[in-house]
Amino acid sequence: MSKTIKQLSIFVENKMGELSDITTLLASENISIESINLSDASDFGILRLIVNDRQKAKDILEKNGFSSKFIDVFAVEISDHVGSFNSVIKALSKQNINIEYTYTLSNAKLGAFVFKVADSELEMAIETLEKEGIHLLCEI
Repeated sequence: MSKTIKQLSIFVENKMGELSDITTLLASENISIESINLSDASDFGILRLIVNDRQKAKDILEKNGFSSKFIDVFAVEISDHVGSFNSVIKALSKQNINIEYTYTLSNAKLGAFVFKVADSELEMAIETLEKEGIHLLCEI
């Protein structure tokens, strides 16, 4: 069973209504957004989504002119106590694994964070966290 999750990354123009256009398209096709992160860089940005039907979402977005691709990420469960997030960061840091970005995963049942590391470090990151007893979430 794979410990990676396919994140949908969408290139978006930084203009009024762009995010609404995307969420409206997804909602109209009954696609649920499980997690979302938007990073901007003046004229353009990257919208990162984890959705319940990733291929359908990608097809719909591309049909409507949005450029997107799948990125392998992983998610870890974070307990509700001080230092829980830090234990993940420390475990990766000890192995010199660079975190490219992280964001929260929306789930009412538990606290979780999504992490992106270099593709070449992905398996080592997962193995490191498992050895530390940190619970990784499987495909959502």
